[in-house]
Amino acid sequence: MAEEDIVDFISAKKLMADRIKAGVPNKTSTDVFRVEIKIHPIDEIAWIASQKADVKIYGANQDNSACIAGVGEAASVSGRKGSSLKKIFQLLRAYLKNDYPYLQWYGGFCFDAKRSSKEWADFGAYRFVLPRFELASDAASMIFCCNIVGKVHLKQIKIILKELEALSVGVSPSSNPILKVGQRGNFPSNQAWDQKVQSVLKEIVKGKLQKVVLARQTKLKFLKVIDPWDILRRLFEVTPNSYHFCFQFGKTAFLGASPERLYRKFGRAVISEAIAGTSARGQGVSSDNRLKEQLLASLKNNYEHECVVQAIDKGLSEICQDHQHSQKPQILTLGNGHHLITAFEGKLKDGVCDEDIIKALHPTPAVGGVPQTQALKLIGQLEGFERGWYTGLIGYVGLDWSEFVVGIRSGLVQGKEMTVYAGAGIVAGSDAQEEWQEIENKISNFIKLIQ
Repeated sequence: MAEEDIVDFISAKKLMADRIKAGVPNKTSTDVFRVEIKIHPIDEIAWIASQKADVKIYGANQDNSACIAGVGEAASVSGRKGSSLKKIFQLLRAYLKNDYPYLQWYGGFCFDAKRSSKEWADFGAYRFVLPRFELASDAASMIFCCNIVGKVHLKQIKIILKELEALSVGVSPSSNPILKVGQRGNFPSNQAWDQKVQSVLKEIVKGKLQKVVLARQTKLKFLKVIDPWDILRRLFEVTPNSYHFCFQFGKTAFLGASPERLYRKFGRAVISEAIAGTSARGQGVSSDNRLKEQLLASLKNNYEHECVVQAIDKGLSEICQDHQHSQKPQILTLGNGHHLITAFEGKLKDGVCDEDIIKALHPTPAVGGVPQTQALKLIGQLEGFERGWYTGLIGYVGLDWSEFVVGIRSGLVQGKEMTVYAGAGIVAGSDAQEEWQEIENKISNFIKLIQ
């Protein structure tokens, strides 16, 4: 498309309306009619925050060079209870055609489909959405899109056109409003956490387990209803090298800044990462470098990391023709800590699909434990709350590509309350109070937003 064909958002709305009025050729329930118009870049978060839709979805990659902001729901695939991964992905793939190479589903899976709670009701065991309208951008350009799925009647077209007309450009805030917290609570309490960690360590001493990741909740109650899109914008300022995301369904939003990619698939190529082993940041360069060196030398952190490396290595060996990983862990530095990271890449066997990759890799010992079955059982017994999409998978699915990240460093926003989630890997030699402090470091990105 020539430079002169790039239009502003208001002009794009008029062009889109004309193309919709010209006719939607869909003939079957899985047919998709998609309009894509190249536009001059606008602020995606300001745009999505200003819309009135019940469904809003945002995702950006680690360096923010590619992102998507979607509003409304042209189609969805969801369930309150777990279903066959194969069946879910078959449903998603039925809508994806060569005609629209940029068309993607956005959504995720909960951590444990057998366990549910009221606060996660709008998310279900899994939920994927084709947005009605979306902005998609990379480092070079932005497109404004509309998706219309299945046979539609004149009345439905009129509704879509009214929704299109109601879309506003959005205005970036000149400053962040003050967030006043009325109350903070930790679940479990510090004392109860110590007891839970000791319970895990007893099982490890018995030889029944090698590692268990225990999580906790920090509940922040604000004096006013909070805007999840304001929280997301603030997170960008303190969380570099992370996948930023927000899924808002109705009045509930799940958002965060995850550093952990489970996998990215493009054709037969697949990449993955093991991230486990953590230390805090230093006050200055010399202190920061010293903590990096200590992390690389830490037997406890290297053991915790190696558990994840071995699990991913085993999983990839089942689904790949060949694969490899870096021989030694490297340092991943985030705004609030350092982590050990090992990168993997491989070539998938013929016929291997997303459902096979997820089954082989998730949950890794970075969010579950070793052995997996026994660890997950103990997590269910000890944690005392439902994780929902926290430590579940969130991502996108396209025609011959997909990417999923693990929903960590995240929080659930509902009205005046935000529940922040974080966990720590318990292995032989773990100290309950050190693990408590590790979680404090992990949630510090959220705490910074209100101080």
